[in-house]
Amino acid sequence: MRKNNILEMNKKTLVLIILAFALGFGGTFFIIKSNDHKECEIVIKKVKDKNGNWVTTKEHICKEKYSF
Repeated sequence: MRKNNILEMNKKTLVLIILAFALGFGGTFFIIKSNDHKECEIVIKKVKDKNGNWVTTKEHICKEKYSF
């Protein structure tokens, strides 16, 4: 009778490990596919500072649905 309890516990543990791995893999796959930077652009702005020097700034702008 004790052997059945150990076997059942091992099955439950195995199922939980497989489930955790599947959820982790699925989450990682979702993040990689969602964060593709297709809607990103670099905006370059040139402005004069208070001393009259031209200052160039670059800004990375993303319009993604999910930004990780």
